[in-house]
Amino acid sequence: MSSAPSAPHALNSLPPSVLIVSTVWWPLSARLAVRLRNLGASVSAIVPPHHMMHAVRGLADIHELRALSVVQSLDRAIAAASPDLILPTDDTAVWLLHDLAQRRPEMLPLVERSLGRSQHFPVLRSRRAFLELAQSLAIPCPAPRVIRSSADIQSLLEQGHYPTVLKYDGTSGGYGVVIAHNAEQLSTGYRMLLRHRLPLRRLKRLCINGDITPLFRSTALPADEITQQIFLPGTPANGLFVANQGRILTHLQVRAVRTLTPTGAAVVVDRIFHPAILSAAQKLAAHLELSGFFGLDFILHEQTGDPWLLEINPRATQLCTIPLDPATISPSEQPFATLADAALSLVLSKPLSTAKHSLPVYPRFAFFPQAHQISADDPALATAVVDRPEDEPELAAELLRPVWPDRRPWLNLYNRLMRRVDH
Repeated sequence: MSSAPSAPHALNSLPPSVLIVSTVWWPLSARLAVRLRNLGASVSAIVPPHHMMHAVRGLADIHELRALSVVQSLDRAIAAASPDLILPTDDTAVWLLHDLAQRRPEMLPLVERSLGRSQHFPVLRSRRAFLELAQSLAIPCPAPRVIRSSADIQSLLEQGHYPTVLKYDGTSGGYGVVIAHNAEQLSTGYRMLLRHRLPLRRLKRLCINGDITPLFRSTALPADEITQQIFLPGTPANGLFVANQGRILTHLQVRAVRTLTPTGAAVVVDRIFHPAILSAAQKLAAHLELSGFFGLDFILHEQTGDPWLLEINPRATQLCTIPLDPATISPSEQPFATLADAALSLVLSKPLSTAKHSLPVYPRFAFFPQAHQISADDPALATAVVDRPEDEPELAAELLRPVWPDRRPWLNLYNRLMRRVDH
């Protein structure tokens, strides 16, 4: 196993080593690898089988995350890469690093350099605890209520306040979220979320969905909590930030123009800058002593336009490689071309020069390949620049293919059987 992590690199020494950790087939991990490679970093990755990361040229190494030995796979990748920085790109990857900090104390400096102070990790794993912290910091957010039993649901049914929102901790990308507009939807949604707790569901995720993490069990996983919040009408917005020991280095804010589903991630977004979003991030980063990437999800209230905080994603998001607009950089922030550049600066002893890495800035953009899932005639898409990796034709072609779990014939068979059962 690797010894204690190395110190940050000087620019004239060996290139900094970065390990990207992904447990899902999301495009952002490959896009992040491309940007870091272009900046001169030595980039390794640990990803599930048949991941699009294999279409990225010039990486130091790609390790496979194995379903029957997730923890051991990560340990081997760290030993081989000897990284200066570890960047998770999905929530389960974050929980794996939390687990690493608990299991291997010698890795704690590396994990804290990558994510922030470990004493605050439990707050990041609980939607309820996080929103209660936000309330204590005077950040507007809907008060969370933990649903512990069907009696709590019955209480909500008797109150009859709709619409209302149920969320299952540890889920992301719009999954595990129910917006109930009436009593039937509330009851049905609650029963649906309870299925996440069934042992057979983990087996289904492994065998049918290709999820390689259902067998990973650790105290560094979110609790099986279902929370309820009031529904806030408005427009989804989010920001991605890079922090160093609680201080924001730079950030990017956007509001959703199009989403694939009512609760899903945005596909087409507009750049925005709202001082209250930056203020919320600064308060949270300082209190939680965050380092590396973290994203915040908001709703811009339809009546006031004020941002209400919904949740935190303590990791990279799909904004990490989008060019930053210098006009929106606050006086306290440093100029970087992208948020990935800022993350790499965490392990450089001198500021990263972005002059030769500058990129064109567009006010509205669409994420690739998600943009191909909406109509080409959509007016929002007509006014957006699609973030296609033109310099990476092999990666672009791979991203247009279905992800590996969706290519397997037994997933299609399962979906057809379930449609028959539903009818």
